[in-house]
Amino acid sequence: MKTGPSHFRFTSVLAVLIAAMATMVADEAKPNFIVILTDDLGYGDFGCYGATDVKTPMIDQMAEEGLKLTSFYVSPVCSPTRASLMTGCYSKRVGVGGVMFERNPNGLNLDERTISELLKDQGYATALIGKWHLGYRKDQYPTEHGFDYWYGTIASNNTKFSTADKTFAEDCVFREGLTRETAKENDLIGCSLMRNGEVVEAPADQAQFTRRYTEETIQFLTENKDKPFFIYLAHNMPHLPLFASDAFLGTSERGLYGDVIQELDWGVGELLKALKEQGLDENTFVILTSDNGPKKSQGGSSLHLRGEKGSSFEGGVRVPCLMRWPGRIPAGSETDEVTAIMDVLPTLVTLAGGEVPADRVIDGKDIWPLVSGAKSKSPHDAYLYLKGAAPKGIRVGTWKYNVEDPPKEEQAEEAISLTKEEMKLPRDQRKALIKERQKEVGKQKGPSEALYDLSRDSGEQVNLLEENPEIAQRLKIQMEERDEEVKKNQRPVGISTQEP
Repeated sequence: MKTGPSHFRFTSVLAVLIAAMATMVADEAKPNFIVILTDDLGYGDFGCYGATDVKTPMIDQMAEEGLKLTSFYVSPVCSPTRASLMTGCYSKRVGVGGVMFERNPNGLNLDERTISELLKDQGYATALIGKWHLGYRKDQYPTEHGFDYWYGTIASNNTKFSTADKTFAEDCVFREGLTRETAKENDLIGCSLMRNGEVVEAPADQAQFTRRYTEETIQFLTENKDKPFFIYLAHNMPHLPLFASDAFLGTSERGLYGDVIQELDWGVGELLKALKEQGLDENTFVILTSDNGPKKSQGGSSLHLRGEKGSSFEGGVRVPCLMRWPGRIPAGSETDEVTAIMDVLPTLVTLAGGEVPADRVIDGKDIWPLVSGAKSKSPHDAYLYLKGAAPKGIRVGTWKYNVEDPPKEEQAEEAISLTKEEMKLPRDQRKALIKERQKEVGKQKGPSEALYDLSRDSGEQVNLLEENPEIAQRLKIQMEERDEEVKKNQRPVGISTQEP
């Protein structure tokens, strides 16, 4: 066949077009991801998990259209959970033991390969809408960890805000008598709102948080609908102090806390509606969960589960989790298999066509086979409960070995569990026994051991340790060995080099 310059030009152009089309097809084939993380929301705060005094029709519909997970685990407090989501690891492995506070220079290490960075490598547009809480200083902001866009707060909504190293936007709105001049004169001011590292409202009108975050999320997905996106929507609510907009005040049967939940439900509904309107619904994987259990004294509910935020009992670390992807996740499905927040990274990165880092230990597992219904069993052989840097328990199958710290006085009732034989006593005798033990709670000096069969006693009321000492001992050894491995392969927390 005769060839010439025009032929080569034609084939070159054709090759470029084919390559461009292949890239477009690859991008279209990549799913979008939205991870919605609420703050201090409990297992019993959604209707689909058993709440009767809070109305969550949009969230309940999400459960009907997707998967409900009933043994989904997080850390008992927020920064560790967020570190696990970002890195796919136990928080202790990446040096994040507890809540990060304003004066602390610690943050997520920049050497960690975050979920946002790994998805960005696959061509994703990435955004954090909401709370960060993995480092307060400029060299620790989410924009340093793979997020193209950030709109939200540096930490919890009850956290004072240091002005020392903060930049106030030219159009920053100052509230509550604050001015640009007095803001810099004050070392600490109330929780403020930021956009890409600049303060845009100081202090923030927290009653507008849920609405604003919802609107920002919808705007980002609309602007990026022609390429794959990853949105981490990290609501400040229902962490204290509680705020709801005027439209939701007084609408629930559970006071202000319930109003806050019902506004979050509205936000989920608006987001799912936007996905449909933009033609993105069938190619978007949405996950909804919480960073830890609730504060029961403020209106949160862990339903029948024992414990609350800060506890290694199930109510502190087992949270609601819904996953929805029309046509890919079976509608109305449910699993009680063990899953965890650290599983999100390997699952999403694999679905995006990327690879989980092989140069470091990643604790999370790809749970897509379980989520999609292809497999029915969890990939986890055991799950380690951590409270700060301390191992507090382990779950193997349905058995849970737990080592709980002495409870505070106000948690005395939650601290009492009975043996199997004691549970058979008449009700009045059981109540008398509980009352007697409550008197002894304050005298308790060290942690107490317990063994529970979560398949029959997810409320952790019956301690089976005395009846099954060999199982308890086996699980205790497994807990210690797993914790030792984490400690041995622990990576350092990041430490800011910037002055506060």
